Amino acid sequence: MGAKYLKAKQIIAVDIQASKFPLAMELGATDVINGRETSDVVAKIKEITGGIGADFAVQKMIGKTLNCLRRSLTILPSDALNSTGMFGKTATVGVTPTGSKVSIDPLQWLLYSKSYVGVREGDSVPPEFIPKLVEMQRAGDFPVDKIVKVYDYKDFEKALHDLHEGTVVKPVIQWS
Repeated sequence: MGAKYLKAKQIIAVDIQASKFPLAMELGATDVINGRETSDVVAKIKEITGGIGADFAVQKMIGKTLNCLRRSLTILPSDALNSTGMFGKTATVGVTPTGSKVSIDPLQWLLYSKSYVGVREGDSVPPEFIPKLVEMQRAGDFPVDKIVKVYDYKDFEKALHDLHEGTVVKPVIQWS
């Protein structure tokens, strides 16, 4: 949604659950890649971008998925970095397991002037960003209702199941 809001001309969504692709397309993806059915996701991204690679790749650590901005992606940090072109920027979003390591080829990183950053809380100042999200939601640019589903705390197992099955993007537990 952020890539669409920022008017990216090409947005590539990569996931291992094809059930997520219709929503990804509805929310702005121009292309989708099934990571389970594609042997080389990086090569596929390069193919889709005409050999250039993504300008931005967003690597989501929670789960085993990959989402891409362009020219936009979610995979392993090294794959996300390799999917970007010259001056490409890769961001890891979310919490990584303790002790996680990222393997980067320093020569490729240097020769192509790529950058790799970690993003926490949207890499923003919450008192400024949250009102902006509310404004975007009211304008129809941030359709929270499409990605959030509220579950009663008694249905925690169902929320977890739906998350793993890909039928919900962001389950929210409500304590009643």
